[in-house]
Amino acid sequence: MTINKTSAFYRWTKFFVGLAIFWSFTYVICPAITASSEDFTTMAKFIDDSGIETGEFYYTDIEVCGEADLGARSTFEHMPRSMNVAVK
Repeated sequence: MTINKTSAFYRWTKFFVGLAIFWSFTYVICPAITASSEDFTTMAKFIDDSGIETGEFYYTDIEVCGEADLGARSTFEHMPRSMNVAVK
């Protein structure tokens, strides 16, 4: 068995590069994706306004998560698109 001896500088550099990638994904890339679509922005605003802790969903009953997902998808798929509807 051989032991890979790498310098402490190399290991710390890899650590900080990984940390930078994680930070940029969390605070730059994900918010940019959210801002790129009106639907994502609406959903993110609803989650923030409702105080929903999205990270806790998977620690609860899975059936509840499925029902919540179905309800959220139905809400966004069947939202009125415009209030200016022509009446014939």
